[in-house]
Amino acid sequence: MNKLQHWSKDLSQTCAKSLQVSLLRDFVESEFFIIDGDSLMMTYMHETTLDPEQHLHFFYLVESFLFDLTQKKAKYVITFFKDTECIWNQSCLFLSIRTALILHLQHNTKVPVYTEFSNCFDPRWQNFLEENQPYFVLISDEAFPNYRRHFATGIFRIFMLHTLGNRINVVLSSGMMQDILRIYGYHASSNRSIISTYKEHESDLISDQAHLVKQAPKVHGHVFCAANEEELVKRMQSEIHHSYLKLKDLWPQGSDVSRIVCVVSCSAALNTYACEMAMAKTAAGRDKMTENKKGDPEKLSIQAAADMCRMFCLHVVLLRNLPLSQRALKKNTQWTKPAQRFLMLRRMTEYFILKKLAVTGWNVDLTYLSDLNDGHLLRTVAKMCSEVPHCTESEHKLGSKIGGEYRHIWETVAKISPELDVGPAFPVTCTSEIVLPPANNALPDTPTQEIPTIGLIPMTSTLAEEFVGDLLEQLPQLSSEDPALGSLLKLKEFDEIIHWHSRKLIVESQFESLKEMSITTKDPWERKKLLRQKQMYVVFERLYAESLDEKEAITIVTNSPAKHQAGPGKSNSKKSAKIIETQEKKKKEEEERKAREAWSTLQESIKKEMSQNIDKGMKSLVKFLQNCNSDNVKVTAEMEGIEYCYRAWVDHCKSKVGPPRDMKIAVFLMQRIQNVLDKHEDQLSPPMLIKLAHYLKDLGFLNLRDTVMEMIDAEQRGGMKREEALTNDPEFPIGIGAAQFQLKYMGPYLFREERKDRDPRVQHFIPDTWQRELLDAVDNNESAVIVAPTSSGKTYASYYCMEKVLRASDTGIVVYVSPTKALVNQVMATVYGKFTKTLPEGMVVCGSFTRDYRDHVHDCQVLITVPQCLEILLLSPHLQDWANRIQYVIFDEIHCLGGEIGAEVWEHLLALIRCPFLALSATISNPEDLTQWLQSVKNYWERVENSSEEPSSTKSSQKSKRRQRTKPCKGSQVFKVRLVTYEERYNDLEKFVCDFEDNEYKFIPYHPCAALTVNHIKDYGIPSDLALSPPECLRLYNTMAMAFPEWPRAKELHPEEHRSFKNKVIIRKSDVREYEAELKREFAGWVATGLKKKVEAVLLLLKPETEGTFGKSNTTHFPLLVETLQKMDLLPALFFTFDIARVQRFADELLLYLKAKLESKRKPDDAKTKLQIEKKQQKLSKRLEKEETLTKPTRKQSEQLALCRTEKDMLDQKSMKLDELPPDCTFAQMSATDQKFMDKVISRMRKAHVADRFQEMLQRGIGCHYASLNSRVRQAVEMLFRRGFVKVVSATSTLALGINMPCKTVVFLHDSVHLDSLNYRQMSGRAGRRGMDNIGKVIFLNVPLPKVQRLIKANVPQLRGQFPLSITFVLRLMLLTARADDKADAKAKALSVLQHSMMTFNQPRKQNIVKFYFLFALQFLLREGYLDQEGQPQGFAGLVMHIHYHEPANFVFIRFLTEGLLHKICQPLKAGSKVFSEDVMEKLILILANLFGRRHLAPCLKKGDLKFDQSKVFLDDLPHEFAASVQEYNKTTLQIFGNFFRSIANQANLKEECELPLSGTAFEGPQLPEATDFTSELAKTLNCLTTAVSPFACLSGHTDHDLFKLDDVDPIIFRTLEIRTNNIPILHLKCYDRQGRQMPLNAYALDFYKHSCLDALHSDNGLNRGEAFILIKEFTLVISAISTSLTDLSVKEDDLVALAFQQLQQSYKSRFQRVWS
Repeated sequence: MNKLQHWSKDLSQTCAKSLQVSLLRDFVESEFFIIDGDSLMMTYMHETTLDPEQHLHFFYLVESFLFDLTQKKAKYVITFFKDTECIWNQSCLFLSIRTALILHLQHNTKVPVYTEFSNCFDPRWQNFLEENQPYFVLISDEAFPNYRRHFATGIFRIFMLHTLGNRINVVLSSGMMQDILRIYGYHASSNRSIISTYKEHESDLISDQAHLVKQAPKVHGHVFCAANEEELVKRMQSEIHHSYLKLKDLWPQGSDVSRIVCVVSCSAALNTYACEMAMAKTAAGRDKMTENKKGDPEKLSIQAAADMCRMFCLHVVLLRNLPLSQRALKKNTQWTKPAQRFLMLRRMTEYFILKKLAVTGWNVDLTYLSDLNDGHLLRTVAKMCSEVPHCTESEHKLGSKIGGEYRHIWETVAKISPELDVGPAFPVTCTSEIVLPPANNALPDTPTQEIPTIGLIPMTSTLAEEFVGDLLEQLPQLSSEDPALGSLLKLKEFDEIIHWHSRKLIVESQFESLKEMSITTKDPWERKKLLRQKQMYVVFERLYAESLDEKEAITIVTNSPAKHQAGPGKSNSKKSAKIIETQEKKKKEEEERKAREAWSTLQESIKKEMSQNIDKGMKSLVKFLQNCNSDNVKVTAEMEGIEYCYRAWVDHCKSKVGPPRDMKIAVFLMQRIQNVLDKHEDQLSPPMLIKLAHYLKDLGFLNLRDTVMEMIDAEQRGGMKREEALTNDPEFPIGIGAAQFQLKYMGPYLFREERKDRDPRVQHFIPDTWQRELLDAVDNNESAVIVAPTSSGKTYASYYCMEKVLRASDTGIVVYVSPTKALVNQVMATVYGKFTKTLPEGMVVCGSFTRDYRDHVHDCQVLITVPQCLEILLLSPHLQDWANRIQYVIFDEIHCLGGEIGAEVWEHLLALIRCPFLALSATISNPEDLTQWLQSVKNYWERVENSSEEPSSTKSSQKSKRRQRTKPCKGSQVFKVRLVTYEERYNDLEKFVCDFEDNEYKFIPYHPCAALTVNHIKDYGIPSDLALSPPECLRLYNTMAMAFPEWPRAKELHPEEHRSFKNKVIIRKSDVREYEAELKREFAGWVATGLKKKVEAVLLLLKPETEGTFGKSNTTHFPLLVETLQKMDLLPALFFTFDIARVQRFADELLLYLKAKLESKRKPDDAKTKLQIEKKQQKLSKRLEKEETLTKPTRKQSEQLALCRTEKDMLDQKSMKLDELPPDCTFAQMSATDQKFMDKVISRMRKAHVADRFQEMLQRGIGCHYASLNSRVRQAVEMLFRRGFVKVVSATSTLALGINMPCKTVVFLHDSVHLDSLNYRQMSGRAGRRGMDNIGKVIFLNVPLPKVQRLIKANVPQLRGQFPLSITFVLRLMLLTARADDKADAKAKALSVLQHSMMTFNQPRKQNIVKFYFLFALQFLLREGYLDQEGQPQGFAGLVMHIHYHEPANFVFIRFLTEGLLHKICQPLKAGSKVFSEDVMEKLILILANLFGRRHLAPCLKKGDLKFDQSKVFLDDLPHEFAASVQEYNKTTLQIFGNFFRSIANQANLKEECELPLSGTAFEGPQLPEATDFTSELAKTLNCLTTAVSPFACLSGHTDHDLFKLDDVDPIIFRTLEIRTNNIPILHLKCYDRQGRQMPLNAYALDFYKHSCLDALHSDNGLNRGEAFILIKEFTLVISAISTSLTDLSVKEDDLVALAFQQLQQSYKSRFQRVWS
């Protein structure tokens, strides 16, 4: 057991590194995860809102969780281990509930529940894991948190170790959180260390598991006090068996489970109790003076026990007849100790009965397994029988239905227990033996707080009236005399006149940049310096664009059509046409003559190259053909090239006696034959065709020989002599059929379906049909959603759109929205490289706007920005003129609409813009849904456009004229949204798994179909995007034929016989796709027709013969991996990992390896020689400098000068030779770029602090790329990689998001929770450069095979709507409508956002939820003083909006400010000083970290458990005064929310609220025929005020009062309203998990201020290094925003809080910049 404690510490360290992530990422459609049933029960049995006696409430909580998973498309199973049942042995209550829960889930839901496994070491469980490979297992890390039951926790810990040791990840059941779309949990990843530890000590863990199970108490240990308890247990089980059989005879048709359990448990309990009493009496008679060893507590009389059973039977009848609304009872009765013990005895019988039901074959209705007991109802029945006995004295008093059912049940109990005289059914009585007397019975009541008057504060707002006017009529409003109105604050009105981040006026002139420069400095030298910096910036952007293949910028002239759009000129006369025709003819003749001369010059050299090195010779031939302008010469060259290839093949076959042969030569030969037939068939003469037929015959392709011969006219063919080509004896056959050869070896070279007709709008390439459709959409001013693979050319439409807007006017704007700053920089450079335009002074072509950088935002025509910044511009009330100038918005990577952070901003933008848009993505699985939603938004704007009138002047006639000029013209936009999809990748992707054996890497092909399972094909079919390359199609066919020899369609689908390939010389990619689709249909059809065994055999044969290398070190062998790829010509390559430390470690290791390799190659005296040369160079340089100063040197001096220069040049050459890197000591391709370009890139990079290290890497062809890397270094890596100089780059996922860095190979270095199908597609899409690589390679290293399976077959996640509103966003909308220059336009935009959420699309009920939330937000803003009753923003509204990313921390911060708490802390070192101590700074950071740096640690972590090197890790609580302020704020907010919720409670679906969410079991109760004395008295005991609380939560005593005092109201509110706690602006001072354990805050922000070390945040604070960088950057931006806003808000210049924040901003920012640089 000591070992287990040691391993528990290891487990704690693993849990310390656990990350809170979204659990349902994208594997949910095809793979499942496992929920440990006992962990699930442990989590919800200790739910803080649950009374454990209330079974139904517990079942509701569990079902709500499972229903939420199911609604979110999760696929899961639940397992209950037999051995784990022992952890509940101390409570028959828990045992009974556990058994009922298992039966309920098995019989009343569709959730798969497994109970056959003994424990996690059961071999069947191991097989289950291996067969199904779950995504993760949900396990509790602690049992019974309020008690010390170490054996139970130990069992859970062993299960966790077993799971992690078997390479399966664990998610902690504690600390889970939910929102509308996602579920978040703490995810602990399996790792090499824990796997090896588990394998080493597995046998010890098995023995520990057995020991812990033995430690568990016995089931009956706390029920029976007699010495002969074993005999009593046997008697109980015997009584249950006999009672059960008798009841089965009495009720042969079966009955409801609650009635059966009630009858049998009462009978068995009474009989067992009577037996126990008899035994005790006998023992007492035998030895009256000796007490029982275990004590002999008071006993109930048999009659009292029978009375308790009567009450229980009556309580069961009430369960089935009372609706939930009549069961919200107070817990105000206490049992005596003897009564409690008898109830435990009855509960124990219930447990054994339920166990018996699990195996019986009787017809039992198990519907109400979830509602076998109600502790509050049973107590209430006892109270009524005791205090108002007349209500239960007869059947009449109970009513015919309730009384009749009760009498029937009790009489049945009497019948099956004839040996006991249990007495008649009536009266039902309760004596003082059972319940405590009323004086001692009352439980302490908490004082009832008054609920404020229900109603809404009235306000005047046209936006509110139009959006929620229909609801306002339904909801009560406060009267003008109400005290709540008198407490409203009236503060200074707020208007957004300046940019909060730059402190500049919002409305600026178009000469912004010139004005900025003149304000910045009046010094001409400084001004010159600024101009020089701007010029250098533009020069660099052009240089960056050059690496993006933007060779020459297009010069734009306003109002001129593009060159490609120029219309035809005047018609020429016949004479001039004839002259032109003659000139064209002469030109062609001249071109042909030159082409023939060029061919005659190169012919022999190409022939020689082909005979020596066919690869090199083919490249020379292809290069000549590309540059040749004569078709006749091309045909001649092609035929000569074919002849050379044929001879090379003949020579090769003669030199090789047998197979294997080098098929590369045959591929080249076939490739040239196909090329000449495809492009020049009309120019081929019969002798040429006969030659081709001869070559095909000798390759063994007789069918293709016949196909070519048929191209010759029959007459010509008949007149020719029999040629050798017509014989049937191939001389040098390949050995397989022509179709199989093309599929197997020529897949990458197959012809694509490409159009040959040029489009006048596109100069440099011939666009595909889908690309033309895009251009048509732009020409027609339409919107479009474009879904096409990476590198397919979808972004061309974006730049075409920009060019169109630039040509149209000098005022029109196109906005490009990118998800990342890195992509903003790339697009900026592309625009600089593509377009130049002469604009009015002060205007520029391109500007950018990100959170930390802005340039020419208002005076550019092409704005590149991120979503959050565009939202700032569109919601600014005084930028409507600017917004109306926007002609197009381009959204790149639109799938970010479904992201976890900031996704709602994308929604807002799509609803706010009036102009057309382009939305681009490579990864959307439901583009049709997205398009339909966007079309509904455009339909709205069309209605607005058609109904609007010219805006009236609100400011001045001049402003009105300006608005009219900039407002888009009606009819200029077509309100149509096109969906353009293209699924075909130009290059196929082939997948490999990496195996390491015998000190070498092997890449084993992974067939995509190997990722499938029979069940997956049955349930989902074969995924639509599971593409097969031609060789993979052939392999699938061959495997199917092998696995099913009697396959009826084998011949039909044989490649040589299939209609897509038969007798075709040229098999095209489209033919393969047709064949692939038919093959997949056939394969899926095998499953449908019951051939599952055959399918399993095929899948087994396709699986790679490797177990992968998961768990082995990948760092040690990384250089070997790269060298292996280099030898296989698979560079350039991108190596992806999600950990920045690994990115750097890999690059560093490569560099060290190459340097060590270089040192081993150097001669011993090279260093000495180098030093000598450097000394001589220095001397010569000084001498040259001295002598060059001579004005008139003598002849002798001139000669000496020349000699010195010659000697220095020779020394320079020797030095360069010594510095030269051998080819095997670098991965760089030296010829890829010139030295001039290299020098420019390196010189710019040198300004970064880390430049030297990265310069060494880059010069050896190595780079790394991640978000926190210095931008100069990152851009250098990008440019040199695109140029082809750098060949190896390790990177994080930031590179995959749109950065243009295509490569030949992508390698996934390790597994990660973030490696999902979306990231996989984004990253793998980089592989395969169009026009450079014939095929892309994707290699998995250290990724488990099951994960590879999931990645390949999982669809990308569907885009689903986010909750669209937050309190601050509502305030921003109110600001827009209140302060806008054009009120009608502002209201239209606000209504567009409010009415067109993606979440509410075609879902009216959810639209109502948004309306209610909008109302709540307005009420909150009114009461907190951010809005007045006219809807005008006031007070600190500006500061709140500036830090809107961090709601509700922004509202709490204003509280601290207005209450003067910050002023108390911000005291300078000396009176009158403006400098503050470090102690003040640290206190401010502590406060800010508690507000804006809220990242919770897992609840299993506690102070003292782990030791840390540099960080404190656990954040201290807020100072007392600040904490009190937060509590007061939360109290006020809860009051607002509680009133709001009570106001809208009538909108809930009460029918659904009375049903269990997953099973649908209804608890509305039947209609009772009459009111009785009993039901009237029962109604008096109900809890009052339960109108807004879930009826299931009411069972545990919750009322509307709890809405005003619980921090987490999710478990108790109406679920059908779908409003969660995270939508309420409450700041939880302390966050607790479901079991009531605190989840401490991570002190990363304060720790960083103290040690300025990102590595410490990774090692101590458990943050991924990249995540740490992003969090610290965000925290820095928050401090900057607060500092800027406070400076603007300060009335006095020396305001201490503003000054303190200025110092804090400078201090924190300087620390961050040191790390960043």
